[in-house]
Amino acid sequence: MSSGGTIDRMLDRIPGYAGYRDKERRRDSDRVIRDTLALDYGQLADRLGALARRLADERRILAVGIVDRPHKQLQSFINRVRTASYGYAPLFSDAPVDAASLDQLAAFDRALADQQEILSGQIDALEAADAAATEYKQLAAAIEKTIQRLDDRFDKRNEVLQSGKASSDPNVLALLESPSKFGPSVAFRIQAGEALSYHGDNYTVIAHVTAESPELSGRASQLRGGEGETWLLAFTDDALSVHWLNRVDIAATMSSPTVTHDGQTYTLDRQISGTGDVIGQGGTASKQPVRLLQYTAPDGSVLDIFDWGTSRLSLLGTRIDHVEIDFFTREK
Repeated sequence: MSSGGTIDRMLDRIPGYAGYRDKERRRDSDRVIRDTLALDYGQLADRLGALARRLADERRILAVGIVDRPHKQLQSFINRVRTASYGYAPLFSDAPVDAASLDQLAAFDRALADQQEILSGQIDALEAADAAATEYKQLAAAIEKTIQRLDDRFDKRNEVLQSGKASSDPNVLALLESPSKFGPSVAFRIQAGEALSYHGDNYTVIAHVTAESPELSGRASQLRGGEGETWLLAFTDDALSVHWLNRVDIAATMSSPTVTHDGQTYTLDRQISGTGDVIGQGGTASKQPVRLLQYTAPDGSVLDIFDWGTSRLSLLGTRIDHVEIDFFTREK
């Protein structure tokens, strides 16, 4: 069972997150939730440890080192969660605390928990992979990146605890927004002419393509800046990661359960069928029938294909966290 569901139930058992809202119980609630996270991620760390021991028994020494790195990284994260001492944290003091900061604390708990399913799937892929294969390091590196996201989120959570105030950082808000309450994230809403920064590089939005359905919509924004033809894909369900992508040429039969590109096999795991818009410097085409097919590889990389029947847009890249992007928009 995922820790996300566990924490949701833990919070929902107390109407209005009373465990956080009651100052007398706030520290206890924090401890229970952190212990739950440590326990759930500890089970995943145990799997990595067991894999390393199996490889050691098989005398695959190089592979042991590859697995040992994310194993130690995950153990370090678990220790941070389990033993964090906040000292005098305003959120735990007797001073009045606004409801928004408590809501953000609960949202961070979910944001920490929601990586468990992703991490478990990545460990599945590593356990099933040939330790001698060239992609073995890539699979382990994908696990390390997921754990780094967990560390980053825990840092942001700590900032809210230490300040006693809800963060107004747009990148934090993008991570914590609830679609049902606030609508799609800023990564989905960003408009042509607006800008963003990712890993120190600046980009401007110059075009959009969308695939819309009543259940879920996806929107890819073409970016000017950096190298190659770069795109950012986001969904109306902000619980889904955004994708950082580059355009590629793919020879594939649409709706095929797998696609192979550059020696990597991608498996279809999501499809959006509906209508969409193409908005760019060359003009606008509205309400065109379109399908968005999302494929995923064992190393966690993604292949997103917009298919209009007579033309396609194929985008290859990786999932990233909202907090990795700085957005500069005209929204107030």
